[in-house]
Amino acid sequence: MATDPQASSLDDARTHLRAFGGAFVVVALALLVAVIFVSLLQPLVEAFGVAPESALGRALTSAAQFVGFGVAAVGYLVVTEQRELVSVRAPTARDAAWVAGGLLGLVSLYLAIVFGMEALGIQMAGSNLIAQGQDEPVYYLYLIPVTLLLVGPTEELVFRGVVQGSFRRAYGPVFGVVAASAVFAAIHWSSFSGSGRFVTLGVILLLGATLGTVYEKTENLFVPAAVHGLFNTVQFVYVYATATGLL
Repeated sequence: MATDPQASSLDDARTHLRAFGGAFVVVALALLVAVIFVSLLQPLVEAFGVAPESALGRALTSAAQFVGFGVAAVGYLVVTEQRELVSVRAPTARDAAWVAGGLLGLVSLYLAIVFGMEALGIQMAGSNLIAQGQDEPVYYLYLIPVTLLLVGPTEELVFRGVVQGSFRRAYGPVFGVVAASAVFAAIHWSSFSGSGRFVTLGVILLLGATLGTVYEKTENLFVPAAVHGLFNTVQFVYVYATATGLL
């Protein structure tokens, strides 16, 4: 049976629009809802006598931001009836092994890149988040539960779950991992300052691709979410220990 070229072209256009349009909408929605949640939190924080610029105030602001991320992603999946994009289940012993191995692999990759950059004299951008805690190192400790319970799960839900899922459905897992990692890196542009931003975003792309690969291998969003949260925790513990003279 002959294939109608016009119908095929329309199907391709719908596929591209659904993948790229869906990725754009969920990321834009996540950013918008995050801003709304942060704005709603500010008066509550002040009402309880917490200064918004204090370490606790900034940590609570970060928490509100990622609650917004989660609400936006779940809302998108429910409203568009695309819950099948995200694969998640109760973790098994195999998943736990993947979490341990994924964390070790991610930390090893990051250290190899950092040491390699230093050896080559390539400068990476400074983290605005790390800079915020230099005056109050306890800020890094406040961020640990935030990153474990909110940052890891909600960022992975948005970028690995919805974005990668949308691209995977349209173009396959390899494109899905690469495209979602590129979006994940780009969204962190404002998180860094100084020279070396593009280098740093390249590093984030590689780390994101690692998380995306772990997700594809395990087919359980819990695993990259846990790896992501634990990886950030390792960094916060190290920065806290350095800032307080423990290291």
